[in-house]
Amino acid sequence: MLCVLQIVGRPLETGIADQLTVPFYRKEVSDDGREQLFYDVADASSRTELMRQIKQFIAENREGFAYALQHPGEVEAPNLDVGIIMDGPPVKGATFDGELIAMLAEFGITVSVSAYQASPSEE
Repeated sequence: MLCVLQIVGRPLETGIADQLTVPFYRKEVSDDGREQLFYDVADASSRTELMRQIKQFIAENREGFAYALQHPGEVEAPNLDVGIIMDGPPVKGATFDGELIAMLAEFGITVSVSAYQASPSEE
């Protein structure tokens, strides 16, 4: 499972990007000038390891997420996208423990789940 942080707003590169401990790996700009930055958060083969890595990322970037809350005109919506690579039977759900949910809620971070079919080389 992969987890990517997506942040939407403007101007992010001179704001929240300076507050996070890791560099973004991709930036997109929409026609209306809104920026979207992408950050690698986790890459794990188990739910337990995924949650541990997400918690670690949030803990290491608390100041950046606090900055996002203090600048709602700049940062519109931090979102964690959990990508599940489907190389077997369909996964019926993704669950997080209470501690992780509290961390996400503290900073207004939403979660989305995306499923991807594994390519033959990934199986």
